[in-house]
Amino acid sequence: MLNKDLNYYKALEYSIVIEKQELDGEHWFIAFTNELGKFACYGRGESQSEALNSFLDEKDVFIEYLFDEGKNIPEPRVDEVEKYSGFFNVRTSLVIHANLVRQAKEMEISLNLYINQILATAVERKKNENSVLNKLTELCGKLDAHHFEVTKQLRYKNERIYRGNEWAAEYNDSGLYLKTA
Repeated sequence: MLNKDLNYYKALEYSIVIEKQELDGEHWFIAFTNELGKFACYGRGESQSEALNSFLDEKDVFIEYLFDEGKNIPEPRVDEVEKYSGFFNVRTSLVIHANLVRQAKEMEISLNLYINQILATAVERKKNENSVLNKLTELCGKLDAHHFEVTKQLRYKNERIYRGNEWAAEYNDSGLYLKTA
């Protein structure tokens, strides 16, 4: 049951995700919001701004459809960061605790700041690893396609060479080819 009017739902501000997609050398961008569904409501364009504008148009049409059908219209999620305090306790061994304190002192910073830097570095490294893994996957796909094409070309070339040698041997055996001494 929808409790609000259509204009309320159309005015909702969702967090929009824009992704670059590629297939067979062609690339484009899609824009979507997780709440409405990546494949249920999205915009597409040759640039990020085209995809965004396309999504905004599609979002209005999609919300009108859901509203007219009396279906649930998901509202934007509250940013999950807001529900965390930034404080948490970690139990560790005496040895690790002592090493962390010693390393923080060597850097002349507080243990809290040192651990925060370690955690921030680990989070950033994970993002970079994911990015690198995505690129490696893309490169592997391109290498597989290239390998397939090169193999196909080599087979064709070898077949032509073999047939060429076959023709030359047949020609030589026919006696039409005169060898000069």
